[in-house]
Amino acid sequence: MFCSRFRNGTPERFAEFGVARRLELPTMSSSGKFPVEIRGTSRLMKLMMRLFKKSMIEQIRKGGKSSVENMILLHFTGRKTGTHYEVPVMKQNVDGRTAVFTEARWRVNFRGGADIEVTDNGVRTRMRAELDDDPDSMAEGTAELLNRVGVKGARKLGIVINVDRMPTHEELADAARRRNQAVIYLTPL
Repeated sequence: MFCSRFRNGTPERFAEFGVARRLELPTMSSSGKFPVEIRGTSRLMKLMMRLFKKSMIEQIRKGGKSSVENMILLHFTGRKTGTHYEVPVMKQNVDGRTAVFTEARWRVNFRGGADIEVTDNGVRTRMRAELDDDPDSMAEGTAELLNRVGVKGARKLGIVINVDRMPTHEELADAARRRNQAVIYLTPL
């Protein structure tokens, strides 16, 4: 009965019952692919991370020449479980701020802001982490990174561009929406 009320419904009818419905599908490129795709972590990479996570964490903690470039370690406590996490992530510089792009579930711990500790190049610092899961602001941050590395360097960021130009704001926002991407901004306390 519930489903039959929404079958062939108008957008106003969906809004009346509080049901979200996507009315516009993203446009595809001439190759039949989305103009921009944000790649998730491959199974092989997840396996490698699992196998080498402890040694990677130790390298980040030690710092110096042995430290992994652009990798930082986030130390935080889960809001609901109280579990302590140490998560190695890749940092980016967006508008002069340290940012972490992720689709991982642990990111919700930073919604509304949280005080955490970050290990960068062997130095542990207290910072404020703010989650921004708005696709439009994700698109702005991604556009800045793409302007810096260029279309050819996008693959290093896990971004596949299937068009022969710089992607538009709407295409980047749509890609962030499809992958459920968010950005975490870190500011020193």
